[in-house]
Amino acid sequence: MSTPAFRSLDPGAQLGAEDLIDAVVADASDPASRDAAGRPRTIGVMVQSVDGHVTVDERSGGLGGPEDRAVFRGLRARADGLLVGAGTLNGERYSTTLDEPHRQARRAVGLPAEPLLTTITRSFALDEDLPLLHEDLTRAVVYTETDPPFAVDADRVEVVRLDDASPEAALRDLGDRGLGQVNCEGGPGLLAALVRAGVLDELLLTVSPLLVGGEDPLTMLHGDLGGDGPHGLELRGTWRGGDVLFLHYHLTHGSPA
Repeated sequence: MSTPAFRSLDPGAQLGAEDLIDAVVADASDPASRDAAGRPRTIGVMVQSVDGHVTVDERSGGLGGPEDRAVFRGLRARADGLLVGAGTLNGERYSTTLDEPHRQARRAVGLPAEPLLTTITRSFALDEDLPLLHEDLTRAVVYTETDPPFAVDADRVEVVRLDDASPEAALRDLGDRGLGQVNCEGGPGLLAALVRAGVLDELLLTVSPLLVGGEDPLTMLHGDLGGDGPHGLELRGTWRGGDVLFLHYHLTHGSPA
């Protein structure tokens, strides 16, 4: 039996947030990064505490620090689209997603000021006063199986009715729109659905140097993942920013050996 090999993660060369982002999205614009159905490359972007919690006082913001925010915002700025669950949109009170310097950088390379914000909600479970539904810079698509229960500004938000509002169907439509990279920012139910459907390609997990405690923590994935057992991951990169750990995984869509 071979002896396992280990590698130190002690600080080495100093890197910036853009170096980390470059490594994660290096092949996002490569047509080969899409599957045969033409869907976008999908990257899960999540943060959790050392003991596995993904919220503090029911919001994820309490887990983030300057290092996490720099990477999170930088990844947003490089994405064609964001995919966010309705519960996360409502709970985190999503509005426009970038600051003006990031918008200017996108405009300078011919991109829209904001990535396309998308969600999948079969019953259109969005709050009517959700900020993103009412802001001028909003570009959003809602995949649903029902009509909105309130008036939606069609100039800001496109409602796409589907017989089956599934992750596969939504991502196929986004591929047809020309999107090459979509970041999934949760929540745990949506991320689990992407894994279950086999359409999550990469995961960037930020481990915040906090212990939250409590009973029955909400973890990064909520719900059945399908398959015959745990899903395998291939570690592609590790970075340390202060006491924050960033782990980049590729999903192999199979059980670990």
